[in-house]
Parts: sequence; structure tokens; C-alpha cells
Amino acid sequence: SRAEQSRAEQSRAEQSRAGNIDILKAICAFLIVCIHVPFPGKVGAYFTALTRIAVPIFFMITGYFYSDIVAQHREKKQLKKIFFLAVEANILFFIWNIAIDILRREDIISHIQSIFTGKNLLEFLALNESPLAGHLWYLGAILYVLVIVLLSDRFNCKKVLYYLTPVLLIVDLIFGKYSLLIFHREFPLVRNFLCVGIPYFCIGNLIREKRCSEKWNRKMLQVLIVVFMITSLAERFALVNAGLNAARDHYLSTTFLAICLFVYTLKSNWYNKGLAVIGRKYSTWLYIIHPIFITAFSKVAGKLGIKSIYRCVAPIVVYCATLIFLIVLQKFKIAIRRK
Repeated sequence: SRAEQSRAEQSRAEQSRAGNIDILKAICAFLIVCIHVPFPGKVGAYFTALTRIAVPIFFMITGYFYSDIVAQHREKKQLKKIFFLAVEANILFFIWNIAIDILRREDIISHIQSIFTGKNLLEFLALNESPLAGHLWYLGAILYVLVIVLLSDRFNCKKVLYYLTPVLLIVDLIFGKYSLLIFHREFPLVRNFLCVGIPYFCIGNLIREKRCSEKWNRKMLQVLIVVFMITSLAERFALVNAGLNAARDHYLSTTFLAICLFVYTLKSNWYNKGLAVIGRKYSTWLYIIHPIFITAFSKVAGKLGIKSIYRCVAPIVVYCATLIFLIVLQKFKIAIRRK
């Protein structure tokens, strides 16, 4: 029947979108590696300006699929999963930091005391800044965002978050990338659930609810992606030349570039089974543990005297090595379970 045919077509379209998103997650995981261990020189510095879209896209992906979580009544299960993931990741980096201290023969007790200070605890609880590893702020942020969204659904005030989205994005710009231009100083703690997590989650959620991918033209999106890539590079050029390029993450064009690329992905018909598997199975832990490989390879390259050569391929080496480690670890776990 026509109804069955329509449902089948819709199911295929949803599977295609999910596959595209998995590929995008694999790509964004690589972009995050490039942020933390960038390619050298000016080319690397300008490329890093484009990689800033990765974290906003991850928040948008969560927002986009949130309606599926609600439909399946899995909100609490998702919260529990991310909570334990955040705990596990922070414990891992606590152990890693202790191991580094032992190798360097540094005072472990003093290091632990410097981690668990009142200021660090406050920043961790209120602003998602982990004292154990800076990049883990994302896990705390997405956890807080999901709690806030769950409460807003319960009290039927989710629209407030939508109305706040442009305001929060502007706050992120004013106190973030443009803080030196406006205030002549930097504010390091705007990278959190409030200024980054909520607005990009809401954008992803709105794209799903308003079916933006059906309304936007694919060729127009291609043009806009190129335009916002150019404007992102132009923003960096202008701020650097003026000596006002703050260390925070997002340019004005970052938001528009991330949205256009995300919607373009939804409208595309990509097929790459390998990348899809990477995005679906490994992107989260790749994001979590790649700094360990950055530290390890940097030390090895320094000992071997090949640091200048290594820097040219560092993002690729770190990404591939982390991925291989995760694949081997998964196969090892499967083998243990079978036995």
C-alpha cells in the first residue's frame, strides 16, 4: 500500500541520515584532535579556525536525536550513561596524571592537593572545567544540558531555551573570542553548558523539529559553507593582525558554518561504512583518550629527535593510533567475554 511504501521510504531516509551523521562524527573527532595537536605553521593555525565547528556539531547531533530519546522514554538512561562516562573519563585522567608524575619523579601529594582545591571544585561543578583534563568539559556540559532540557520538558518551558539561544551565543562571542576587542581582557570560563551547550543543543533540536533539512537547498548550502569558511578565516586574520585574537573557541562565523555543514550532511547521501563505524562506535572514546596519545607521542618524538617531522603529521598519527587502540581494545573485550 501507499502508506507502507511511504513508511519504508521514511525509514530508509532516517537510516541514511543516521549513517551520514556517523560519518560526520568521525570527521569531527579528527577535527577535535587537530585542535589539541594542530598542524604546524600559519596553515595549521588557520585550519584550526575551521576545526572549531566540531564541538558545536556534537552538541547539535545530541539535540537533533533528542526527540528519539524522548519518544523511547530513554531520557534517564541517557543521563545515567553520560554521568558514568564522565566519571570514568575523569578517573582515567586522574590515574594518567599520577602515572606521569611518577615517571617525572614529581611530588604526587602536592599534585593531588593542587587538583582538589576549592576553586577547582567550584569551576568543575559550576562551569564544567575538569581540573584533570581540560577537554573533559564537554562531558560535564552535555550532562548539564540534558538535565536542564529534561526539567524544561517537565515544566513545559522548553521554548525559553529556544529564545535564550541567540542571547547565549552572543554572550559566548562577547566574553569569548571578542573579549579582547570589547573589554581588553579575556574571560576563560565561558566554555560551558550555558554559553555553548544549551544554544547548540537547541539549534540541533530545532533543525529536527522544523525539518530544516527538507527546506534548504543543497547547492545553496554548499555555497554558504564556502562563504562561512572564508569569513571564519577572515575573522581570524583581522583579530590576529589587530593583536586581539582571544584564546577562546568560536568565531561569529563558526556558528553559521557548523549549522550549514550539519544540515548539508542531513541532505547528503554519503556512503562510507568504515567512517560510519568509526563515528558510531569509537568517536566518543576517541575524543576522551586522544590527549594521552598526544602526550605519549610527543615524548617519544622528542627522545628520537624527530619532533619537527612528527609535528607535520601529528594529528593523523594521533587519530589513527587512538582509533587502532580502541579497535584492539574492543576485540580484546569481546574475546574475554566469549571465554
